[in-house]
Amino acid sequence: MSRHANTGTTTPKAKEAKRVVERVITKARENTLAARRVVHRTVRDQAALAKLFETIGPRFKERPGGYTRLIHTSNRVGDNAPMSILELVVKSEKTEPEQKPAAEKKAAEKKTAAASGDQGAGEKKPAKQKKAKKTEEKKE
Repeated sequence: MSRHANTGTTTPKAKEAKRVVERVITKARENTLAARRVVHRTVRDQAALAKLFETIGPRFKERPGGYTRLIHTSNRVGDNAPMSILELVVKSEKTEPEQKPAAEKKAAEKKTAAASGDQGAGEKKPAKQKKAKKTEEKKE
C-alpha cells in the first residue's frame, strides 16, 4: 500500500490491511526518529518507509483519521471471492492529470471559432438549418 496509491485484493485482506495502514500513517504523521523506528517494525522496505514519512505522512498531517477508503468491486471470476480496492483518500498532486499543450491549443481554437460564429467539427447545427440546406440541395 505504501508504494502504490491503491491496491486491489479480496475484501477480508483489504479490511485487515486497512487497519495496519491506518496505524502506520498515523505514526508517519509525526516525523520523529522514534515513530520511524516503530513503523520500521511493520514496513521493512526502506523505499516504502521513506515515501511514507516524506510524502504520505505530511499529506495527512491535518486529517484526524480515515486515511483510506475501501471500494467494493465485483466478485472474482474463479472462486467468486468478494474483491475490493483499498486506496488513499487524499490523492497526491502527481496522480491528477495535467492538461497538455495540444489540449490547450484545441480549446483556444474552439473559443475563437465560437466567437467568430463559425461552427467547428464537433458542434451541431440547428434542425432548421439542416432542413433548409436539404431543400436547397433538392432544388438544384
